[in-house]
Parts: sequence; structure tokens; C-alpha cells
Amino acid sequence: MNVISAQIPAPPATVERIETAILDVPFKRTQRFARFEATAQTTVLVRLTASNGMQGIGEATVPCGPWWSGDAVETMKLMIDQYFAPEFVGLDLRNVEHALAGIARVARGNSFAKAGVEMALLDLLGRHVGLPVWALLGGKFRDECAVAWPLASGDLDTDLQEIDTMLSTGRASAFKVKMGSETLRRDLDRVQAYVTHLNGRAGVRVDPNEAWSFTDAKLALPRLQEMGIDMIEQPFDRVQLDWMSRMSARSGVPIMIDEGAQSEADVLRAVQSGAAHLLSLKIMKAGGLRASRRMADLAETGGMSLYMGTFLETSLGTAAGLHLAATCKALPLGGEVIGPMLMADDIAANPVAYTGGAAHLPDGPGLGIDLDEDRVAAMTRKT
Repeated sequence: MNVISAQIPAPPATVERIETAILDVPFKRTQRFARFEATAQTTVLVRLTASNGMQGIGEATVPCGPWWSGDAVETMKLMIDQYFAPEFVGLDLRNVEHALAGIARVARGNSFAKAGVEMALLDLLGRHVGLPVWALLGGKFRDECAVAWPLASGDLDTDLQEIDTMLSTGRASAFKVKMGSETLRRDLDRVQAYVTHLNGRAGVRVDPNEAWSFTDAKLALPRLQEMGIDMIEQPFDRVQLDWMSRMSARSGVPIMIDEGAQSEADVLRAVQSGAAHLLSLKIMKAGGLRASRRMADLAETGGMSLYMGTFLETSLGTAAGLHLAATCKALPLGGEVIGPMLMADDIAANPVAYTGGAAHLPDGPGLGIDLDEDRVAAMTRKT
């Protein structure tokens, strides 16, 4: 029986109102992607208040605006305020499926906005019944997720210093290199510099962010294999599933699909075509925790391993990722739930903890995260 739909011994309560706000959370340093770079994270904070006074919180975020999925914080706020809220007001907290089916009828896509609302709803339900979100998803296998830190400052010396700092403080146990913003030769030379500097102290993985051609892959793969790289993430444009399949079949380095698998149907096609060895789970791209859990089931059934991805969320969304990661049977390479460490400040009164090279699952009902209202107010966009 689905835990969420089971009879819950708690007094009835309904959703009374939904409130949203756009926050601008500054980074400690620039974060580069293949096409863009960011100095701050923008996120939509979602609050659901119940008739009993309890509140659930969630966030909907995407880095650098709509380039990744077409979603932007401004459009996400609009969709939640004007289109999703009416489907939730008056909802019995125990009837999660009904509300989510309602917003699916109201709007196609909009997975990031839907993920933020579902996150807040599950947090509220968990607080209402006194259970953590991982229990609502069926149970946990772990209390932590090994962390890979992104080397994406744009400056080699800064990156090398970050490697030493993250290892010495126990805040990461592996590193991922963003590629695609420079020439392939310069990218490969930079990766080699990291591998040489690490000298076996930690693993290195790379993410071209869809920037490679098939020729780039043929040139890069032998050198990356020689370096002992752990994994290559989404080397080709998301529509090039055939290229992914051809590369996965011949690669000695595990290939991970991310942008190319944003739904359960995408995962099924990736499994059937042999497009990748790993699937990057991201709550936002899937449209929520429960959809992510279904994608994980399909991937594992098809022989693909799982990886916990990130959109550089605050401790709130990061905690949601850790609850999802806790439900996965195996995470051979851990994940990148690193958002709070990249931010100059957090919106949580009890931020996610990082020790021993891993992020640790918060305690308590719901997501286990409480807001620091003063920080939230300071970061809230005024217009």
C-alpha cells in the first residue's frame, strides 16, 4: 500500500493558502556552466499553510534562468500563484495524488514549479503526521550522500585551492569538472591538471553540459580513459539519444544521462536504447520527489545506476534531494548536493551538514529544515 494514501492517524487538516516569493541568494564565487555563469542563485520559495496553522516549505529553482529547461523563477511564481494555488486550497493533506493530478490537468510541463509545490506539500504532510519525507516515499537505505564538488570557478589556481580545502575539511570526497566553455584541448589540459594535483586522493568526473559533437567525444574519450576519469555526464545535446547509445556501448568510462532524461518516458527510452550507465536524479527536472522516485525505479530495473544531481538549491531543496537519495538502494558515485556550500549565506536556520566527504540527511518531520526568517526577508526580491 502506498504510504501517502494509507489511513493516517492524525486529525484532518486542509491547505488554507499558498504563498510564494522570489529570493536572490548570492554565491561565494562565480559558478560556470558550458554556456553561462552565475554569481547568485534565484529560487521561488513556496509556503503552504494548513488549517491547523502548520506550514510546509519548498523551493523551485533553476540555474542561470531558462536556458536549461525553459523555466524561469518569474514564470514559476506566476504559474504557482495563478494556476496551481486554486487546485490546492481546501485540499485534505492526506490526498496528495488528487492535488498533483489537478495541477497536471491545469498545465503541461512546468516541472520545476510543480516540484516546488509538491516539495512544500510533502513537507507539510510530514510535519502533520510526524514523519520524515523519506518515510512518505517508502523508507531509507542511508543517512548520507557522498559529495562531488564542482570545479567551475573559471580560474585554475582557485580550483586547485578548492580541491585542497574541500578534502581537508571533509566537505567533499570527489570532484566534477564543468567542460564546454573553452576549447576541447584546453578543457582536457585543465582536467589533467586536476588529476595530477589530486594524485589519487579523490576521483574526478566531467560534465560537458551537452557541448560536445560526436567528433569531440571520439577525441576526448581516449585521453579521459587514460586519466582514470570516473564518469562523463551528458556529453551530447539532449536530443541525441543515438549518439549517447553509441558512446555508451564503446566507452570504458561510465556515461551518465541528465538533460536527456527528464521524465519517466525518457528514462524508459534511455534504458531500451542503452543510452547511459547512470541516471542523474533531479527533483526539479522530474516535476517532484515522487516522479523522481518512479524514474529511479525504472532506471534500476533497466540496469542503470543512480546519481543524485543538483540545481544548486538552498538547504531546503538540498534536504529534499537527500530524502530522495536516502530511498535509493545504491548510489555508487554519490551525487552533487552541494548548493548550500556554494552560497554565501543560506535561508535555513539549520543548514544541511557536510562532514566526512558527505552531506547528511536532516532529522525531524517533513524535510527537517526550518527557515531563518531574517535571512529570507533580506534575500526576498522586492519587485
